[in-house]
Amino acid sequence: MPSFPLSCIHFTYICLFASTVYLSEDKATRDYERQQEKLLHEASPVSRVKILIKMSEINLEEVGHFVKKGNLGEADKFLIRYSDVIHQADEVLKSSHRNAQKNPAGFKELEISLRKQLRKLTDWKLSYPVDQQEKISQAITSAELAKEDMFQAIFGPENVRRGKDKSDNLKRESQ
Repeated sequence: MPSFPLSCIHFTYICLFASTVYLSEDKATRDYERQQEKLLHEASPVSRVKILIKMSEINLEEVGHFVKKGNLGEADKFLIRYSDVIHQADEVLKSSHRNAQKNPAGFKELEISLRKQLRKLTDWKLSYPVDQQEKISQAITSAELAKEDMFQAIFGPENVRRGKDKSDNLKRESQ
């Protein structure tokens, strides 16, 4: 049998693989845009934060995808978008003037998701050469600051001694 059918089989696998990669990237973009659309129409701070958490997770999925491929430049674009989303979620809750100690909804969800996300970011940072860690370090700092804000809102700054000191150091580092 000639090698033609084997070449066709290889070509078919390559096409299937390429279309799967394209569809997964396209799906992430569609999901992100869908969440942005929901965010525009949502008034409740808790619901807005839940949408922003989903958006941050989509960004991190893309970061992970590009880190695995070794394309750190593309990963950095999603890290910047991730940091912006986290900052936005933090601001939504701060500006809501809700008492997180009496009603922690939204605050608790964001703090828990940030803990999980920080583990991923810390793991991915190991894939970056030292001279290319600026964006991932900034994303980690943004997530840590927001997590500390949530922790202090839930438990009160008077009950979180370590958080105040750590938060001040993180703010100084990010400047």
